[in-house]
Amino acid sequence: MALPVAQPAEVLRAYQKDDLYEKQLAGSIARLVPSYHASKAIPVSSLLYKSFTTLKDLQTLGEEYSGIVQVDETYHRLPSFSSRLLSILLSAFGENLTRRLLSHIEKQIVQNSSLKPQAQNLIIIVLKTLSNVVPQIESIHRALSYITGGPLQIGKTATGINYVHVRPAAAAYYAHLRLLGIVTLLHAFISCGQSLYQAKKQMDDMSDFPNEVDNSKSCIACLEEIIQPSVLQCGHLFCMQCCYGVLDSCPLCRSPFSKNTVVPLMNYSP
Repeated sequence: MALPVAQPAEVLRAYQKDDLYEKQLAGSIARLVPSYHASKAIPVSSLLYKSFTTLKDLQTLGEEYSGIVQVDETYHRLPSFSSRLLSILLSAFGENLTRRLLSHIEKQIVQNSSLKPQAQNLIIIVLKTLSNVVPQIESIHRALSYITGGPLQIGKTATGINYVHVRPAAAAYYAHLRLLGIVTLLHAFISCGQSLYQAKKQMDDMSDFPNEVDNSKSCIACLEEIIQPSVLQCGHLFCMQCCYGVLDSCPLCRSPFSKNTVVPLMNYSP
């Protein structure tokens, strides 16, 4: 006889307990490592915590507290070791790796001299928009979990992991969780809509943008307002940070330049 599927409130309660223990562990790790590595304490603590529980075929402290157990898509067996490992890695490092990947692709696009400036700028806008939307994807997934049930982590959903009750749960109607899910979903959609609107606005501006930037306040390399304007040998203006960054040729006319030829314009504002 199949065990009952865990209710959203029990999954949330287990998640909150585990998150509390992971943050306490992260605080202890942060005190042991140099300050410039402190930001890595949270994903490392999550990896360690779940390695000694989930990977060992054990309940986490939160799951034990709520009386739930992870199962595979059949709801009759524990998830395979590979599924558990992959879900842990995705939960701990998925968002960070996604951002790093998008940033790496963006740098490759900037350095790609075979692309036309308009195509290059369009791809960069899309990548920046995706980077802004990544946190909202997690919020949307969590909101759907509040409403329909299932794990709160995208990594578990992607690997087919779910939860069942192993002891009787209190009968209750969790209307407040569904309301929270609806509010979270609306907030995430509004945030995504704002990011898409900004991307469309940038694309519209780019369609009217001439092959010069002298009369604009936008840097064509980073698509932000020009800060500390600097001029290249070809006469095009960019941010100082962009000129001394990864650029080795003008994004507009493809003229190569060296860092020592960049001229900062100290008292000039485009």
